Amino acid sequence: MRKIAIASLLVAFSVVLGAVWYLYTGLKVSIEIPPEAEKLAAVERVDIAIKPNKDIPIGKLKLYLEQGNRTLTLYDGPIEEKELQLLIKTKEAGFKEGPARLVAYVELPLRREAVYERKIYIDTTPPSIQVLHRPHRLVIGEPGVVEVKSSPDTAKLYIQVGKARFPFLPEGDNLYKTVFTAPLFLLEHPDNFYIVAVDEAGNEAKSFLPVEVRLKKFRQKRIILDEETLRRIVLKYFPDADNLVEKFKEINTRFREEDEKRLVEICSSSEPRLFAKGAFLQLPGSKPTAYYGDHRFYYYRGKLIGESYHKGLDLAKYRHAPVVAANDGRVVFTGQLKVYGNAVVIDHGYGVFTLYGHMNDFSVKEGQEVKKGEIIGHTDTTGLALGDHLHFGVLVWGYAANPIFFFDGRYLRYYFYRPLEGK
Repeated sequence: MRKIAIASLLVAFSVVLGAVWYLYTGLKVSIEIPPEAEKLAAVERVDIAIKPNKDIPIGKLKLYLEQGNRTLTLYDGPIEEKELQLLIKTKEAGFKEGPARLVAYVELPLRREAVYERKIYIDTTPPSIQVLHRPHRLVIGEPGVVEVKSSPDTAKLYIQVGKARFPFLPEGDNLYKTVFTAPLFLLEHPDNFYIVAVDEAGNEAKSFLPVEVRLKKFRQKRIILDEETLRRIVLKYFPDADNLVEKFKEINTRFREEDEKRLVEICSSSEPRLFAKGAFLQLPGSKPTAYYGDHRFYYYRGKLIGESYHKGLDLAKYRHAPVVAANDGRVVFTGQLKVYGNAVVIDHGYGVFTLYGHMNDFSVKEGQEVKKGEIIGHTDTTGLALGDHLHFGVLVWGYAANPIFFFDGRYLRYYFYRPLEGK
């Protein structure tokens, strides 16, 4: 009986080993990481996908980051398809700057074997930032030029203030320049300017940019809306005129916010050269009826139903007056916006764009280069406009600047063109 029991145990053991061997034979494990994760910063979030070619009900998969004798466990669990979202703190774990490897091991009864290996480079040094030129102060809406030098591995470089980002453009030899402005939202939400640099590994350096913001008091405009006017506005956007006040609030808030977001997207890419030359051109023969920074308060039947800041100039001339390009540039948008109606956006280089809103038609197309004074369309009342006029705006990376600065040739020569052109 004893011999029979031992023989049975040996058979069972052989069966188990055979099953394990069968399961393990041909096992392959794919580890998928994004290309940017081949360089790891001091702290980095990484998405890793584990994809074995077969399910293994026994054993474990262990995923490590290894460098010399130092090991950081990233995963220790069953051998199954899995997506991991990891926060890897290489510096805190004691890893040094230099090469490392990502290794996966399969552990089965009586067997441990590496099934995956990937070379990784650990970079724990943030990029450097050296400011070469900056304005000392800006009035709300005033443009400024900043030039910096950054380390060679810099992948992203921008000025941050509140929700606004102003990307730098490369000049060569690790030099970068950009135009930025003090946006209108700083009136209600004061904030500081910072230069942010991110290297290829994801290390971030943040440096305070000492630019004083001088707040300016803009006009306050009380706008009284009667029922007929409110109905005309609402029927431009909705098929019926029910709930006039609520629909006006949606137009003045959500639609306006959507336009602002869309304009930032449109202006997210700009030429690293200047198209513009000299002073920008105000629509010839036009008269301003509203100014940059006007703080508008909308009343209906004695109650405040909304407010907004005007982010450009309203220029009136006559019905369907020809609209001309304010300066040389390239058309980057022709189409319909919510509040600004039919609109054209022109890139003048280094993040400076002009916006032409409430237009009737376009005589230009996207990608077309235009000259100062060239006709690009005609005025109208499209969008949130009750009278025929042109909304003219200057946008710096999508954020409204005061057009009055761009009409001043002497100002532009000293504070805009010279620092951009390196003179």
